[in-house]
Amino acid sequence: NCLGVPGQSFVRSLQNRGLTDSKIIYYCGDHDPPPGLSSHKVVSWRTDMSDENKKALNKMKRGDLRDLYALVDFQVCGSIDHFIGNSVSTFSALQIAFREGDKSFWYNSHSIPLQIFWNIYQIPIVYTFTELSEQAGIHLLKTSIKSVRKHMPNNKIHILYHGTSNERLRSWLTDHEVIIHKHDPEWKDDIEIMRQNGAMESSHLFSHPGNYFGTWQRIDIGNEIDYEYCLLLDSDTIVTKPFTLNDFGLEITSGIAMSTEQKRDGKPANAGVTLMNVPMLRETYNDFKAFILEHVDTATFDSFSPSDQGAYLDFYRHNLDFLSEDFNFKPYWMPDDSQPRIPFIIHFHGVKPHIYISNMMPDFTCTNATKRICEVGPRSPYYCYSMHEFSSVVDLNSYCRASFKKSNQIGFCEKHLTNIATTNNNCLDPVSVAFAYYRQVAIREWAVIKRKTRKTWAIIKRKIRKGWKSGIIVLIGIICFAAVFEKRAHKSKSPVVQRHYQRWLVIKMRVLHFLPSLFHSPRRKPLHHSN
Repeated sequence: NCLGVPGQSFVRSLQNRGLTDSKIIYYCGDHDPPPGLSSHKVVSWRTDMSDENKKALNKMKRGDLRDLYALVDFQVCGSIDHFIGNSVSTFSALQIAFREGDKSFWYNSHSIPLQIFWNIYQIPIVYTFTELSEQAGIHLLKTSIKSVRKHMPNNKIHILYHGTSNERLRSWLTDHEVIIHKHDPEWKDDIEIMRQNGAMESSHLFSHPGNYFGTWQRIDIGNEIDYEYCLLLDSDTIVTKPFTLNDFGLEITSGIAMSTEQKRDGKPANAGVTLMNVPMLRETYNDFKAFILEHVDTATFDSFSPSDQGAYLDFYRHNLDFLSEDFNFKPYWMPDDSQPRIPFIIHFHGVKPHIYISNMMPDFTCTNATKRICEVGPRSPYYCYSMHEFSSVVDLNSYCRASFKKSNQIGFCEKHLTNIATTNNNCLDPVSVAFAYYRQVAIREWAVIKRKTRKTWAIIKRKIRKGWKSGIIVLIGIICFAAVFEKRAHKSKSPVVQRHYQRWLVIKMRVLHFLPSLFHSPRRKPLHHSN
């Protein structure tokens, strides 16, 4: 009908949805097939049903047989592998529902009105992965997939997989009912040249060839996925509650849709979660790939974003829509109203969970690029909620061992994630979040104090052995340091910091009580025991 794709012929819209010259078409409708299909083999009950069967149908019902023939069409379509309909049609909407969207398209590229009353239309989740990427990414990928299976156990999950050596991971994906698409693109060498020409200081992606190639795998999604729409997820995302096609609204994009980056300005900017119209990707694939290869020498795009994200924002700027923040929510965002909402997808953008944990350790600090997120994130109610959701599905032991090397760091990581996973506190309660934040600050500060105290006490003992004057000099330095610490801790309003401050006062009193014995230590006479 008239609800076609703007700027495309009816036949062209079918070709972007899988129609080829070698395929036979079964045509359903009240009218004869359109002239554009004359070059294809077309079958329908009007032209191919035998007279004997037509007579049999006429005996079943007199008059208008439209509904009866529609039943015949529905039965035949249900047995054919590939279906293209119109989402406004109830006939098509039922076919898509029974097929669970697999190899089911609608040439008008809009929402399905029936979804308002029948909320069963799932949208497939798509990941990309290369065995050339860093090993830590495997644990994030597994955790993200497990979060999908936790909240949407029957939803289709696909992955474009590059590599053949990691049989263990491929077996794990198969066990979790992930559909694996072998991916070995011919443009891979060109992307490596682009990486080498990129400015390393502009993005960390340029520093690792595997990670950089992995970000570009998504450009081939349209060639691998047979759905009208799909949702691309980065491996550092967590699904927190179920969703269907209906949650994307009736005004769903006919191109691609992204949410914001760090700033919540309502502008599409982050490709970590991308809603994609697959036929549109197929229509523009060759032009998009040529556009990318034109930038091999510069590795930059007009959108000022690096890598694939910059290419998508630049090339598809006229087919780019805004995706709700609920599908790409950042842990470091603050609530914008009095009642925090629960998003569909959490995206650990910039700072991953193990980086948040390492920032609590005295020997680690965040880089300049992520320092602000490390400081602001733990103050948000969504940080606690995000870490809780992550901890509930991640393999604690494997993730911590892949993220840290020292045994004490691994133990701290496992203990911290276990506590978060088993805590029943309301993460979205501002009071609880504030207490949790100051507790993390106190843990880090106290760990630093203990480490410095042990080191300083070892210095004092060495100095005392060499001479009492050196010991006094060091003690004076310690007293000055303690005075500064007391002044800062005394002003803190955190109950946790105050508790550790009281502990410090006790330690100080014990040290002051012990000091005189360093200078007045009368020799004790040896005890004589008699038989």
